[in-house]
Amino acid sequence: MVIILDLGGVLMRHNMPECLARFERLLDKEQMAQVLGLQSNAEGTLDSLVDRYEKGDISTDEFVGTILAHSREDATREEVVAAWNSMHGGIPEDRLQLIRQWADAGHHLYMLSNNNDLHWHHVFAHYDLSMFRHCYASHLLHLAKPDPRIYQTVDQAIRKQEGNQLFYFVDDLEANCLPAEQLGWRTFASLDELVPIIR
Repeated sequence: MVIILDLGGVLMRHNMPECLARFERLLDKEQMAQVLGLQSNAEGTLDSLVDRYEKGDISTDEFVGTILAHSREDATREEVVAAWNSMHGGIPEDRLQLIRQWADAGHHLYMLSNNNDLHWHHVFAHYDLSMFRHCYASHLLHLAKPDPRIYQTVDQAIRKQEGNQLFYFVDDLEANCLPAEQLGWRTFASLDELVPIIR
């Protein structure tokens, strides 16, 4: 049995109210919509700065620099980074304990994550990733347009290590239909759905 968990959608606790409040101290609401691409309802706009950054189309320096260019005069890089990191409020302790229990029980755990510098710096600074046999990070996992190639690559890489195992995949986005349809992974929208199956 192989368990693959999506970091952002499943493990991280998204704290959008705090994120928006922090960005509102840097940008006014019109600039948040036009420049950053975050609306008051916390939804991103197509081809927004956030969208382009998460897809890997622009660098971290370009992302931060663009926000600073439209922010109040005394805004700092540290404030921008803190605002971004507040979007990912951290992995709740009960989820970490559950994952540790699965790892200690010998289950083979893997992680998928969108890949950008600010995100991964935050993750490595706060979490012990040794519970996972491998962490796969890719811009192809961008939530608006997930690319089937990342799932195919992960499937091939894990099967080289694990053989022909049953794959359980937890991702709260509709994107999880891709590995289910193309690769036969059993997909779940939450950890709660998977818990009764894992012994």
